Amino acid sequence: MRFIVFALIALVLTARPVEEEATAAGQKWLTLLDKEKYDDSWKEAAAMFKDQVAQQQWIDSLKQFRQPLGGMVTRSVARIDFTKTLRGAPDADYSIIHFKTDFSNKTGVTERLTLVKEEGGWKAAAYAIH
Repeated sequence: MRFIVFALIALVLTARPVEEEATAAGQKWLTLLDKEKYDDSWKEAAAMFKDQVAQQQWIDSLKQFRQPLGGMVTRSVARIDFTKTLRGAPDADYSIIHFKTDFSNKTGVTERLTLVKEEGGWKAAAYAIH
């Protein structure tokens, strides 16, 4: 029984740094969007992201859908999930983070950021606003 308790504690302690690492990487990437550094956000994204979305298409999309929301006021992690599989994507280490975000022109927005482990770090693989 003690072994199970210790194993659970070890699992919790090792999971937290992974969550913190993914969240920090996600926050850093979202800051590029907040500062309207759309070119940089595309350049800093994962290879699979760049393969799916052309740079100018990404910039145009953000100007159309995200820019009208206004500046970011608050953002907090609502949920974070980890998985090895995503539909239509190769098997890899993924983190899906749901942020509750208030913008100056709209509150209560959910930003869903999917990160993939690439080159030893977490990189943006997909982004959606709900």
